[in-house]
Amino acid sequence: MRVIRDIYAECDIEATAIALGNFDGIHRGHQALINETVKLSKKLNLTPAVFTFHPHPKKVIEHIDEPFLIQRFKEKTKIIESFGIDIVVCAHFTQAFAEMEPYNFVKDILIDRMHARAICVGHDYTFGKKALGTTKTLRELSNSLGFELIVIPPFKINGTIVSSTRIREFLRTGQIGLANEFLGRNYTISGIVKEGEGRGSSLGFPTANIYPTNEILLTNGVYAAYVYIDSKKYAAAVNVGVNPTFKGTQKHIEAFIFDFNGDLYRKRITIEFIDFIRPERKFKRIDDLISQIKQDIKQIKTIL
Repeated sequence: MRVIRDIYAECDIEATAIALGNFDGIHRGHQALINETVKLSKKLNLTPAVFTFHPHPKKVIEHIDEPFLIQRFKEKTKIIESFGIDIVVCAHFTQAFAEMEPYNFVKDILIDRMHARAICVGHDYTFGKKALGTTKTLRELSNSLGFELIVIPPFKINGTIVSSTRIREFLRTGQIGLANEFLGRNYTISGIVKEGEGRGSSLGFPTANIYPTNEILLTNGVYAAYVYIDSKKYAAAVNVGVNPTFKGTQKHIEAFIFDFNGDLYRKRITIEFIDFIRPERKFKRIDDLISQIKQDIKQIKTIL
């Protein structure tokens, strides 16, 4: 799959069927949109593409930093590619982009630069200056500019519209099962294992510690999870938090990996979150902490 970051420098793009959106999380609604784009591209003999932005438009428009993102861009593109997309355009979202009139965005960027012959969007998609461009705008422009338009209806689970906002809420409140259901896959975080304080080993539970560069959306607590090391899958008890028993302050992730004895320092691992066990607690005595960890492990082994 080809990833394009400078839409003005790279023009050798064939006629495309293009999906528009931020696609944070690539949840089941996004998947429906991407699948429809790929289907349409085959029907019309076009190249299937996705057009997205970085940083998130809210960072530029509302001056909100980016720690709320569900996943990193590299992880996003891997998932997009798995659905059969050939091109991902990640345009640098600037104030100039934010001020672009809806017509100019469609005509100058999508039609002239991306050679879009078909455009697919979600039901609530907005674009252009002050988000004045809507699906109604696209419908009108499809007639004058000559492209096919597909608008995907909201994807619902038990009457609730699937959205990135809803998934972030689930992750922040320990509802990992619902987050996974809305994502259409289990939520994962990847990172490089760094040297910790060695407390896990001293307690009898050596852990692999990662400190993701973006904010950890998950609420603090213990999780049942799988850890992937060199494509091998291991069950694990995972703690997300700051280790309040030891007066820690930096939020990070610790994984006690079952049936594994290797050295993971400086290796990349991926943690797949399955279930929320309990909130993180501060223990008065170390023996109480050890006893609780043993209970957590016992419970997790019945789940995984």
